[in-house]
Amino acid sequence: MLFLHSRSGALKVKHRAGHNDGAIYSRRSLGPEPKPSIHARLHGAQSIPGFKSAQDSLLEISILRTLRKTPKAVGALLVGLSLLGAVALPVGATGLLPPSNPNTNLLPAPNFLSSGDCRPNGTAAPCANPCAQLVGAGANQRVIFPAYSGAAACTNYILQAINTARSNEQLPALTLPTNYFQLSPQERIFVVVDLERTARGLPPYLGLNLQLHAAAQAAATKGVDPSMAKNFPVGRDAANVMGMGSTLASGYNALVADYVWMYQDGWGGSQSTTANVACTSFFALGCWGHRDELLGYDGTFNAGVGLQCTTCEMGTGFAFVRGLGSYTSLIELPAGRPPRMYFTWAKDVLPFLRAAS
Repeated sequence: MLFLHSRSGALKVKHRAGHNDGAIYSRRSLGPEPKPSIHARLHGAQSIPGFKSAQDSLLEISILRTLRKTPKAVGALLVGLSLLGAVALPVGATGLLPPSNPNTNLLPAPNFLSSGDCRPNGTAAPCANPCAQLVGAGANQRVIFPAYSGAAACTNYILQAINTARSNEQLPALTLPTNYFQLSPQERIFVVVDLERTARGLPPYLGLNLQLHAAAQAAATKGVDPSMAKNFPVGRDAANVMGMGSTLASGYNALVADYVWMYQDGWGGSQSTTANVACTSFFALGCWGHRDELLGYDGTFNAGVGLQCTTCEMGTGFAFVRGLGSYTSLIELPAGRPPRMYFTWAKDVLPFLRAAS
């Protein structure tokens, strides 16, 4: 089941297991080898005929975000109308920046939404996709995806797909800092968001703030979008809009959420093949809204913090909700000097990126 919604509830789509949608189906088939091959696939924004069986295995990835509009953003909204559906401009060294966005959704390569062929041979990673797992024995053996996996093999497999997508923007490969696998899920979300920003020539969000973290963590526990944090004075961006943005994603790895937000957030050709329900046509304002939010853009559809924000801070959250990891991010522009942070780009990320390179 895959669904996105707006906080107002005005836009909502829900795909149910058993249809040709976002469900994972597993099948068992006999190949040339004596042992059976098991394969599971999660159908993404570009629908692919499913493999249905009585023993279907379902992975639910829910990607939700707040689609905010404020009366004070009307001017920016009207200005942005002429940019809707704009063809992507020639890509420079810093990739695409809003209001330019990718022309089309990109199917992951390698496809981390598919298990690939799985061989029940007793190895530690029996599937082509190391994130997938074989459970059960004999005739009851089936493929499942974990509620959460931060393992290096799984993470690096998804990272390959992100780097394939980044090559379409002529961006360099995303390199994780050497301390990445020692970081908490909350810290990993911060790192990945800033890596996407800095690769496109944008300043990094400064770091993680305790007040923002508390709001983001509470939202992650409930499986909802973070709201504006308490005890954090929020400033206004260049459009005179209160600078904040938030996202929520559920899935088995932080990089899965990053991929769908950044590279599969546009029009899929029809409503049934488009995961972003705010993206109702190629020209709709809501297309690529997740991507715009993470990069800080506030020009057409959502309030944001501004692409060039140099004082913005983040809060991130992680919890298990309905059997999956729930990830949240909350980005806010402080009204004055940046408040104190407990994890920063300058101290806790940048030195380890230099070591990685």
